[in-house]
Amino acid sequence: MKIIKRLIFAALAALAVTLPASAAEPNHEVWMLDQSNTYDSDANGSLDSGGTLYIYDGKDLAAIPQKIDLGGAIAEWIKQATGTVPVRPHLISFNASQTHAIVSFVASGHVLIFDAATRTPVFVVDVGAQAHAALPSPDETYILVANQNGKLVHRINTDYSHNTFALDAAATLDLATGTTPSGALKQDAALRPDNAPIHAMPDATSARRSSRSGAAACSL
Repeated sequence: MKIIKRLIFAALAALAVTLPASAAEPNHEVWMLDQSNTYDSDANGSLDSGGTLYIYDGKDLAAIPQKIDLGGAIAEWIKQATGTVPVRPHLISFNASQTHAIVSFVASGHVLIFDAATRTPVFVVDVGAQAHAALPSPDETYILVANQNGKLVHRINTDYSHNTFALDAAATLDLATGTTPSGALKQDAALRPDNAPIHAMPDATSARRSSRSGAAACSL
């Protein structure tokens, strides 16, 4: 297990894959992220982007994992799609059916979606300052992205069965400027001095978010 000790863990998630009914228990995988840069995007001799995704067989964690470099070809594909390279993969989440993995990059604004079975990236978007966490809704119709330093919450509309995804710009919530429906300031020196979202957590009927300032979670 030496390789696990060397990793800088950004997130941990398990993907369950159903086996035939005769199997004693379902198979599963463990997906882990190493945030360390792996790619020199501007060829100046310094690694500035990328990262590494490790995928372990849940029944044999001591085995050598599958390794996916988030630099190189994937970083170039992301750069072609968004104009920027991904920096510091931070968190993995999975849709309810566990067919897709969602990776958010904490030092850039990228949200990268993989087909979990084929390990193929199928969508990427750069939401701006920072994608601290991207979490899918239980009904699999959208993802909420906590743009921490941008103090925004973004919505990505999702159709996993057709690999169709789109950032819904009209649904973006600004948590720093303006007022709440009650007329209170969204960012207030006494109540919410730093209204930066850490997570935006969808549930069946609404969403909640946690704030960097330590304020209690509230509905969106």
